[in-house]
Amino acid sequence: MIPVLHLFPRLNSSLIDLLTGLSPVQWNSPTVCRQWLVKDIAAHLLDTALRRVSSGRDNHFGAAPEIGSYSGLVDFLNELNAEWVRAYKRVSPEVLVKQLSIAQDDFYEYLLTVDLREPAPYPVSWAGEEESSQWFDIAREYTERWHHQQQIRQAVGAGSILNRELYFPFLQISMLALPFHYSTQTAPEGTTIKINIVGEAGGSWVISRTERSWEFASTDTEANNQVYIDQNIAWMLFSKGVDIYEAQQYWQILGNYQLGFHALKMRAFMV
Repeated sequence: MIPVLHLFPRLNSSLIDLLTGLSPVQWNSPTVCRQWLVKDIAAHLLDTALRRVSSGRDNHFGAAPEIGSYSGLVDFLNELNAEWVRAYKRVSPEVLVKQLSIAQDDFYEYLLTVDLREPAPYPVSWAGEEESSQWFDIAREYTERWHHQQQIRQAVGAGSILNRELYFPFLQISMLALPFHYSTQTAPEGTTIKINIVGEAGGSWVISRTERSWEFASTDTEANNQVYIDQNIAWMLFSKGVDIYEAQQYWQILGNYQLGFHALKMRAFMV
């Protein structure tokens, strides 16, 4: 279990403080989330908070089509998100910030009532799970809110949230995707890969090939292959915010290049 619930108030307040100080030009700045401007990302954060409170606290669900595949689910969510963002282009930044402040508080208060060990309403599919615990679902929400805020900060030239207190949990949660991500890669039993995020907020994670699958191993394990990623670019790689080759100066692979390079393609989000 990775505890992050206590970090929501700080993350939420830092977002509201940031948005309150934006100029009209900054609200319309492009972001690494190429189809969305800063205001669009803020609207998306409002949408997801309201939807989670409505479904979790109030047991209210909108109509959903039959979805038979992962790609179908991604397409459905993308259209759902886009529909809301289009509608909120009619709304002023001032109204949006006020609504977002209330929605974030309501969402956090709801999360405080959740039993962290109970099954979550939605599995964390990017980690290969068909059923997830509530703590993992909350952790996923944390990574969503962290990386969208960082996208806004990057777009407007504001201070980043790459400090260890807020960023290291993001990295810990994202790395839970590693064994599932490597499930398509064959290697001799005992092959180990160590992913090192380099920087003040970084850390190391090791996976090892067993007879049937890839599994996490102790960070003290001697690794056959090493991948080094600068912390400034790691969050963008995991959220498809930068091209791997365009960021080539920020990563290095020692050992089996193909196996190491696969780590750079890991996604810890629905993409």
